[in-house]
Amino acid sequence: MPSSLLRRCFISLSLVLVCAFAHAGAKRLPKVAVVSSDANAAFVADVVAKISSSNAFSAVDSLDARLSTPSLNTLQKYDAVLVYSSSSMLDPVTLGNRLADYVDSGGGVVSMPMVNSSVPLAGRWTSGYLIIDPTGQAHPNVSLGTIAIQTHPIMIGVTALAATQAFQSTGALVAGSTLVASWSNGAPLVATSTLPGRADLNFYPPSNAVDSTYWKTSGDGVKLMVNALLYTMRPRVIILGAVITYAGTDSNTDVKRKIAGTGKIGIIDTMKVYNATPTLSKLLEYDAALLYSDRDLENPAAMGNVLADYVDAGGGVVCAGNSVYNVNPASHPQGRWPGTYQLMVGGTGHKYGLEVLGNVPSIPHPATAGVVSFNGGLSSERATSNALYPGAYTVATWDDNTPLFVASTKFFNRVDLGFFPPSSDVRSDFWDRYSNGDELMANALLCVSKPFISCVASDGTNQISDVVNRLVASRRFSGVYSFNATSATPAASLLKYFSAALTWSNTPYADPAAMGDGFADFVDAGSGVVTGLFASTTVSPLEGRWITGGYEITPSPVPGYLNSGTQSLGTILEPDHPIASFVRRFDGGTKSYRQDTVPTLRGRTIMRWTDDKMLTSVHNFMKRADLGYWPVSSGTSSNWNQRTDGTWITANALEFVVRSKPCPGDLNGDGLVDDSDFVLFVGYYDALLDPRGDVTGDGYTDDADFVQFAASYDRLVCP
Repeated sequence: MPSSLLRRCFISLSLVLVCAFAHAGAKRLPKVAVVSSDANAAFVADVVAKISSSNAFSAVDSLDARLSTPSLNTLQKYDAVLVYSSSSMLDPVTLGNRLADYVDSGGGVVSMPMVNSSVPLAGRWTSGYLIIDPTGQAHPNVSLGTIAIQTHPIMIGVTALAATQAFQSTGALVAGSTLVASWSNGAPLVATSTLPGRADLNFYPPSNAVDSTYWKTSGDGVKLMVNALLYTMRPRVIILGAVITYAGTDSNTDVKRKIAGTGKIGIIDTMKVYNATPTLSKLLEYDAALLYSDRDLENPAAMGNVLADYVDAGGGVVCAGNSVYNVNPASHPQGRWPGTYQLMVGGTGHKYGLEVLGNVPSIPHPATAGVVSFNGGLSSERATSNALYPGAYTVATWDDNTPLFVASTKFFNRVDLGFFPPSSDVRSDFWDRYSNGDELMANALLCVSKPFISCVASDGTNQISDVVNRLVASRRFSGVYSFNATSATPAASLLKYFSAALTWSNTPYADPAAMGDGFADFVDAGSGVVTGLFASTTVSPLEGRWITGGYEITPSPVPGYLNSGTQSLGTILEPDHPIASFVRRFDGGTKSYRQDTVPTLRGRTIMRWTDDKMLTSVHNFMKRADLGYWPVSSGTSSNWNQRTDGTWITANALEFVVRSKPCPGDLNGDGLVDDSDFVLFVGYYDALLDPRGDVTGDGYTDDADFVQFAASYDRLVCP
């Protein structure tokens, strides 16, 4: 297979500037603000810069509470705010009231000194929104003390914090609050509230970069602030309703109130779409949208196209009511939507008559979390057909077996609900407001905002629980299910529920070939797989089609492993890759389990251990990632230090394989198949046995790979 064949087939394209990273459907980056009353501009700038350095937010704005008090409308533009003060606020009463209203409306607030000490908030904030009692003073030479909740999401990656002079409250926690971590002098450091949008950090946010006595940047002050802001956030959604008004009641308002009442969703906006169609830029301000209709959409084709673009961009879409029933084509999305993005066929109309909740999954599924009963009311409007489009599957049904909750293996961010969202508060024959239609809608929005994943591992019960509990605590997934593959292999009927699976093996799989075949089918259906040690070593690898179909990143024969010599995070080869996002520390412990060689991969290494072994890697052309460490933490086994970023890396990898779109030929991961990839491919092609150019899965880089590469090269832009 001489390289001259490749050169003869080569069609020249001009060089193109590299732009977006090669992953599609990226999660929306939230927007936050620092609301401060601080006369020192350098201090405020330091706080903003430290939070911005995480790259976890699309914007970090500064609002000066000395000069003006932000309105509720202004606050609601942000997913969360961090509040602190060192000088008098313009109006502490009004600001306290506004922040209380903001939390009530779904926003998140992280309060830090000296709001909790000498310059406190007032108004409604003092009754029901405080966490740490606002009394205290500066304390010298303090550091991170006891961590009461090791797996708490605010503490992910937090190893150390110290200050020469820590401005802190020494007051007790307000009744009902939860202590997460303490300072070395016993004062609370991190605490949370029963309110879903509240957390307190008990240190003055400027760092020793602006004053040598403040918290030391060698510690994890940035992690604490960013983690706390993320902790207080819930999905931001928009309700798109094309509905008539029932007895003077706005249906959108009713749906909004019901969803907000569950506490699962953050800020909720509404839009009437019988006389307007949202733009893609508008939808991209939200994590998810709920569309329902009882009348014609303003422009069904435009609505279908913009929703399809939104799903492709990573946004979640829930369709309900007439937007999924084929009652009137003008009342549900058209254009690119039907057949590809639509899940329920719907039939020729809709059924009426009292129905209740029927079949639900046999496993704990986020679709039915908190759902005890569902009564559709005297109308119980639902589809006339059980038929679904390819890739769709029914999660829950009505009692007459018609679809109630439908999801997709192709799009983790799509759900159809087979009922009309307004409740009996709007019209007496709609779903009974005392049943759980509110939970079903909120759950659907959560499911399209955060993937449902599984841990399928061959390991001890405690070890699997350690990983599951940490992923649950990260709050980045709508649910985390576990399956012990030591004695059984999960069926395809179970795997279909998940958008991604994390697998690892400390002992051999019950049936390595069946497990490999099952995961290969799972990836083919549109889901993603992350493997950890020791599934990519000789200890207990996957077999079957996993090997023969090229699903491995480390091609067989796989290497052995090392279990000695303390290693940590080494070179981050692709710092902008989603798997490397906000990763600061990783300590493998005294064992530092890892592969014992540096094999040539069917893909790219993203991060290395300090001894250059693979720490994380991604596949050339599949929704796949590998972890070069045993995912179990030091909380259960002698393994990676639970106070470092192992959980964050694992969660990053799972989100990446859910949201990535395979692009055969994009060998450097820049989102294009261009001349730079061509140069790489030529080198791999000349070597023949080099798997880095393998886009067919046979382990070689040969003519068959060239055919696929050339097609991608002609298209240039990844899908």
